[in-house]
Amino acid sequence: MASMGRVIAAAASNGVTSPLRLVYLAVRARAEVPRLILEYGKVEYVDVSVQQQFEAPWGKVKRQNMVPFGQLPVLDVGGGELIAQEAAIARYCATLVPGLMPSDSIGQAKCDALFHAAEELAETNPLVNALRGEDFERRKKEFFDKEFPRRLANFSRIIAASGGPFTRGKSPNYADFKLYHHLSNAALLEPGCLSPSPDAGDAMTDFMAAVENLDGIAAYLNRRPQVVDVGKRPKLEPNVCGSRYLEG
Repeated sequence: MASMGRVIAAAASNGVTSPLRLVYLAVRARAEVPRLILEYGKVEYVDVSVQQQFEAPWGKVKRQNMVPFGQLPVLDVGGGELIAQEAAIARYCATLVPGLMPSDSIGQAKCDALFHAAEELAETNPLVNALRGEDFERRKKEFFDKEFPRRLANFSRIIAASGGPFTRGKSPNYADFKLYHHLSNAALLEPGCLSPSPDAGDAMTDFMAAVENLDGIAAYLNRRPQVVDVGKRPKLEPNVCGSRYLEG
């Protein structure tokens, strides 16, 4: 884990105005990976709602093109300078945390590939946060029957080949937080889906434990809002944007 001094220096060299402002909705989805990275790196940030950031409701923000691409999340890095798209935000946050992004272009490309492969598990986001009733049950079955086993086997093989416990060996990279997010959502939907098996071995359970034992992550996981009533009336409890939410 990098020292706080190195983290502050990295943030300053990237033109960051402290604290960063992560703008999103009260769901556990596309802002979760940047949060995990920032928590691990002990980079100062706050969660803010659309209303707090723009002093306008989401409908108006979207209609008036106040955010790039008309989507959330966005990250305000200071002075209203916004970074959009989950992957870009996560990658930027990783540059503020020494060790999460390889220094060589090939290593960076391999981490990017891992990140985008983990994106193929993104069906967990609507399953946990939005879908209900018959639609939830149908899409959950399709995901766990058709998509999840193949994706899980690929990552199990990659982790095993790296020597583990992370996707590129003994130290985490920024893509590990993307994979962790979707696997934790999957485990919420289908308890036991990450248990050791003849195909996957212990790779995935070891990976999950390794991420959860990282400095800063356990404390964050303990205080973040919990998802309740999945598949029925899903929401966060407490129903706020994140664990560093600004009231008012």
